[in-house]
Amino acid sequence: MKSIFLFIGALFLSLAVSAQDHKDLLTTRYSEAQLGTILTKDQDWVTLPSYTQRDFWNGLPASIRTALIQQGEVSLPFKWDVVKATDIMEFTRTGNRNIMQNPNSARKTALQNLVLAELAEGKGRFMDQIINGSWAICEQSSWVLSAHLPVPKGVELLPDITKPVIDLGSADAAALLSWVHYFLKAPLDKVNPLIAERIKYAVRNNVLIPYYTRNDFWWMGFNDRPQNNWNPWINYNMLQCMLLMEDDQAVKVKNVYKALQSIDKFTNSYKPDGGCDEGPSYWSHAGGKYFECLELLQHATHGKLDVFSHPLIKNMGNYICNMYINSPYFVNFADASAKGGINAGMVYRFGEAIKDSTMSGFGAFYAQKNKMNEKPAGGTIEAVITDLTTMNEIMAYPAKEPLIGSYWYPDNQIAIAREYPGSKQGFYFAGKGGHNAESHNHNDVGTFILYYNGLPCLVDAGVGTYVRQTFSPDRYKIWTMQSAFHNLPIINGVQQQNGAEFKAASAAFSSTAKQVSFTADIATAYPAAAKVKSWKRGYKLNRGGSFVITDDYALSEFVTAQQLNFLTFCKVVETAPGQLKLTGENFVLIMHYDTKQFTAEITHIDNNDPRLESIWPGGLERILLKGKNAGVKGSAKIEIKKG
Repeated sequence: MKSIFLFIGALFLSLAVSAQDHKDLLTTRYSEAQLGTILTKDQDWVTLPSYTQRDFWNGLPASIRTALIQQGEVSLPFKWDVVKATDIMEFTRTGNRNIMQNPNSARKTALQNLVLAELAEGKGRFMDQIINGSWAICEQSSWVLSAHLPVPKGVELLPDITKPVIDLGSADAAALLSWVHYFLKAPLDKVNPLIAERIKYAVRNNVLIPYYTRNDFWWMGFNDRPQNNWNPWINYNMLQCMLLMEDDQAVKVKNVYKALQSIDKFTNSYKPDGGCDEGPSYWSHAGGKYFECLELLQHATHGKLDVFSHPLIKNMGNYICNMYINSPYFVNFADASAKGGINAGMVYRFGEAIKDSTMSGFGAFYAQKNKMNEKPAGGTIEAVITDLTTMNEIMAYPAKEPLIGSYWYPDNQIAIAREYPGSKQGFYFAGKGGHNAESHNHNDVGTFILYYNGLPCLVDAGVGTYVRQTFSPDRYKIWTMQSAFHNLPIINGVQQQNGAEFKAASAAFSSTAKQVSFTADIATAYPAAAKVKSWKRGYKLNRGGSFVITDDYALSEFVTAQQLNFLTFCKVVETAPGQLKLTGENFVLIMHYDTKQFTAEITHIDNNDPRLESIWPGGLERILLKGKNAGVKGSAKIEIKKG
């Protein structure tokens, strides 16, 4: 057995080493001149059925075709109300971004639903409203979300239409309009050629010209700033716009290559183990969107641009399988949500591209679970249609729920393990090291989550509704961002601090058939005021037994008693000295602690936030174990057993 785990350790090492060679992954393999010889000169790269391919649209399952048409009918009376100036300024005034985002999103959703309905029905019944929607969005001064606009000093926020900004919102709107133009240009021209021309003009001026002429948008990566999901997400949309709307082949080649250079900045900052430091709920727009960029480029070069065999890309794909706990739960740290899902079609195609049957099976599992062949999936317009073209293949693929026994991400320092590999039964834990300047960071170095029978016990709250404060200098005044509201200690009355220098040290992981452990010294995640020399936090999953949390610490000075914090979705009752009963959904666990070392206090946390309430209805309980030891050295053991 020992030799098996030595082999697994060697495999992790070999994957990490081979994935190191990913700097400028695309542009070291393809020059601009090479791209010019392989990039399509027209739109024959599009694999989606056109408006005139009535056999496809009429041949959709009746339930799906009916649903698409009904969604369009709901939008037939849509009023196309304007996004008011005061809606945009609300972000400056109160920090509320939804006042602007909600009507903005409603417009795009209505237009997409109308287009899908017209494609499905093919009778022209939705065309007038498609014209109204396209025209209304084209007339909108800016497609940029208010929270993403440059904030001028001393005045309330409004977009400067002489300096268009490309953000997530503007790139999404441009891609949607580009597909409207592609699918419906001919019937639009029959009404009036100015409609399609207006769409092309708006896309060109709002996003294409700024993309062609500027290099200073932070998400492009040309300023060496670390990249996150914005990079592949926006570049994917920009590639669609260029490939669908740009007529000048030389301009197209030059700027598609610019996109390759920008996308390389994303993978340059990705760690070789393929872990997404933004978490699984952002993966679809990080690693997942990167895959869609590669897939799009593969189509646009008729298969001649293909890097799917690279180890980094395989690691990036496998990540979403490794972070799965039990539907709808995924491992969540930082701003990631505990509840989520996957774009089943995209995950399936990613798995097929990297030739990984577990990932393909995971996509098939979610597709079959959600009855993909009976109702249309969500997502962008091209994602919905792509799913329609592949659903029969996906529904026929062997479903595979990835119940991974254990996994270690040495670069991101994330550990996961199940009590029983291949089963949802028993304990599941995930722990992290890392640092406190990760994307969407919380001060959470050394924290962990614990599930039982696939259901939450000790948890990470995640993040509430995004407001101005969320991405401001006051971010760490929000309780969900603070280490005191993670499963971590307060040391000498001091919490962890944000910044890359506040990190874990000596992180280590081991896994055998009987036991899985993760340890890290988290003292370096605390500022000098904590007066801590070392704090070795350990997690041990005894398979068939219990879950154990250990602390072994040394202080340079004692200031005040230490405190261990735990956040739980369970109901908590102290049933006996040193025993806390944790009652979850269909399970009971007992947390054992030493009464000579700690007293226990239980407080309730109301969500007071719709996003948190949707994940943790009714709020959370916070367990505080208050230390009694007044010395500069100490150790503690907290053991959780089945009730």
